Amino acid sequence: MNKFCKKLNLPSRFTPNINFSQWDTEGLNWVQFHKVLQPKELNNNDLLEFLRSLGLDSNWIEVFYTPPKQNGIIHSDNHNKTEWSKLYFQFGASGSSMRWWNSNNVLEVSTASGSGGDRTKNHYHGQVLVAEEQSSTIIHEADLQSPHIVNVGQLHSSHNPTSEKRFVVTLALFHLNGQRLLWGDALKIFEDYYDN
Repeated sequence: MNKFCKKLNLPSRFTPNINFSQWDTEGLNWVQFHKVLQPKELNNNDLLEFLRSLGLDSNWIEVFYTPPKQNGIIHSDNHNKTEWSKLYFQFGASGSSMRWWNSNNVLEVSTASGSGGDRTKNHYHGQVLVAEEQSSTIIHEADLQSPHIVNVGQLHSSHNPTSEKRFVVTLALFHLNGQRLLWGDALKIFEDYYDN
């Protein structure tokens, strides 16, 4: 079993119900488009109830966009490669993928905004890692058209070689006590839902 992603066999009723045409993406790249959603904006109480039945919740839900023929930035979601897990739903761009990387030139950067510190009500904005493609090597790549759990502590990026827009909805997974769900624990919690 790889340590980067795991395909899940989830009923279609758990898929977020979002109208992506509500956002103007014209001329935007991966960095320029980023949306944070409230749980109700998933338009899917079944998904949230399912997570709660597993002892999980998500208070950090994001939408990412990768334009046709473009890639996202290589990054880790934290600065020390802690193996955080996310629930991942991709829409469009069949034939695109997520890539995980090793790099010999990793930079630590801040995602904090404003002068109010690094903590907002819904998320910790802190140090993350980024890398350039020319100093990095792909170590795993997967087509994530169906739901997956993904390891976002490892360096990763989106790859869209298609002529279609690629949208992704991710739910950062938390235990009900507020602690981030780590990759090893996610593998155990979702084991009844693997798509072998």
